[in-house]
Amino acid sequence: MSTRRHILFIVNPISGLGLGKELPEKIRRLPEYDDVDYDIEFTAYAGHARKLVEAARISGKYTHIVAVGGDGTVNEVGSALCGSDIAFAVVSLGSGNGFARHLGYSIFMSKALRQVLTEQYAMIDVLRVNDKYSLNVSGAGFDAEVAREFNHLKLRGVFSYIYAALKLWYRYPERKYKITCDGKSMRVSCFILSFANTSQYGNNAYIAPHASVRDGLLDICILKRPAFFEIIWSLLFMISSKLYKLSYFREIQCKEAVVEGDITYVHIDGDSYAMNSPLHLEIMPAILKVVVPKEID
Repeated sequence: MSTRRHILFIVNPISGLGLGKELPEKIRRLPEYDDVDYDIEFTAYAGHARKLVEAARISGKYTHIVAVGGDGTVNEVGSALCGSDIAFAVVSLGSGNGFARHLGYSIFMSKALRQVLTEQYAMIDVLRVNDKYSLNVSGAGFDAEVAREFNHLKLRGVFSYIYAALKLWYRYPERKYKITCDGKSMRVSCFILSFANTSQYGNNAYIAPHASVRDGLLDICILKRPAFFEIIWSLLFMISSKLYKLSYFREIQCKEAVVEGDITYVHIDGDSYAMNSPLHLEIMPAILKVVVPKEID
C-alpha cells in the first residue's frame, strides 16, 4: 500500500512566458488530482526556490516536491533536495529542459503533471562543480560564454540561445586546459568543454551520448572547434546523439576531476557563474530521489 502523497509545487511564475501562473488552473482541470493533497508556492526572486525547499524539509510535511519552471528552478529545487527522502519531480517550462527530457518528462504541462503522479522512483547521481551542484550539464568553454550572453538577453527561448551562439562563434577561440581525471592528467585544446551528468543540454541537443545518471560517473566532453564546413555536420550528429563518431570529439568518464586552464566563467545547468581555475569536479552517487516516468540510464 503506497503512502498518501502530499505534494509541494514550487513555481517560477515568469517561466515559459508566464505559463507558470496557469499551474493552479491546470491542476484543477485534471481529475487525477481530485484526491491529491498539494500546495503551491510561487518564487519571487533568484534563490527563493532553494529557501522554500529548505523550509519544506524542516516541516516534514511533503512526500514530493515539484519544480515548475526552467533549468534554473529545476537546479535550485533539485540541488536543495539532495540527501532527502522527499521525491523530486519536474514540470518543465524553460527553453532547454535537458534534465527533464533525460528523465522522460513531457514538455507539455498537463502530461507532465500526470507523470508527477507516477509511482516509479530512482536514486540518481548529481555532479558537484566546486561548491555548486549540477543536475544536468555544466561547462567552461564556448558553452559557458554562450550561457553568459544568453542570461543577459531579455527574451528567452531556443532562438535567443541560437542568437547568442552565433554572436560569439567567431570571437571565441579554442582554449588550453589541463584535465586530471581520477589521478591521470592530460592536456587538451578545445572549443567546448562540458561536464555532464545527463546526456543533453536541452532541446534534444546531446553533448554526452554515453552519460548516465545512475552509473556513478561524470562525463567530460571535449569538442575541438569545427571547421566552417563541419558546423552543420556537428549539429546533426549532436541532435542524433552520435557525437562520439566525430574524430574531433572525445568523452571521458571518471568519478572526480580537476580542470585547470583559461577559465573565467562556468555555466551550471545553463546559469552563468564567475569561476577561476582550478575547477574541482566530483560525482555524488545516488544522492537525489526522483520520480521517473520511464526507465532511465
